[in-house]
Amino acid sequence: MGNRVTRAATHLSEDAVYARMQREPRPWRRKRWEILSQAVTAPRPAEDIARTVGVSVSTVHRVIAAYNREGVAAIETPGKGGRRHQYLTLEQEHAFLQPFVARAMEARDRDGRRDPSGS
Repeated sequence: MGNRVTRAATHLSEDAVYARMQREPRPWRRKRWEILSQAVTAPRPAEDIARTVGVSVSTVHRVIAAYNREGVAAIETPGKGGRRHQYLTLEQEHAFLQPFVARAMEARDRDGRRDPSGS
């Protein structure tokens, strides 16, 4: 177990970090703010912070290092999901799919089914 104390840079005050943690709706981002809150309010070894928050030691090191380097932007990332690597805009995709949707609706009506869920 290491004895080096993990400290976070003072990009935000203790109260500001705690407030952001409290109002964050996404659990994965709330964990990041909790790691920072622990490091700002009671600096101690990363192992202790990891145990308290329920994450790995490497996660604590990664979050603190990114925050110290980039500030709040390191915590407020968009996440893993989403539509980032598309070739068409959403409107173009809807326009492209419209003929296929229309044919599917015609086939559904022709076969006598009322809705796709089968009810």
